[in-house]
Amino acid sequence: MAASSSRVTLGPLVAAIDQGTSSTRFLVFNAKTAELLSHHQVEINQSFPKEGWVEEDPKEILQSVYECMERTCEKLTQLNIDISNIKAIGVTNQRETTLVWDKETGEPLYNCLTGV
Repeated sequence: MAASSSRVTLGPLVAAIDQGTSSTRFLVFNAKTAELLSHHQVEINQSFPKEGWVEEDPKEILQSVYECMERTCEKLTQLNIDISNIKAIGVTNQRETTLVWDKETGEPLYNCLTGV
């Protein structure tokens, strides 16, 4: 029996990027029922160069967001859920994290500094 190629239509979907101090998550929910349909999480490396300091590589954080989004969308596709129904993406972050970047290149000048 051939697999069905039709996509499940659930109405609008909403997603969230949850950027925490130790991991990144991407979650997709049914907007009408709040049911979690799929998610993916990636741990973030941390370094502790001084007492009270936590540093993270900003490029690693960005790459983890891309990876989480890609893997979550792959899982949705495997469930035959149409990812074009994602209508909004919210972002949560660590609030106490500081990053300085070059305004010309957009490149970070140093690691992210995170409060403990």
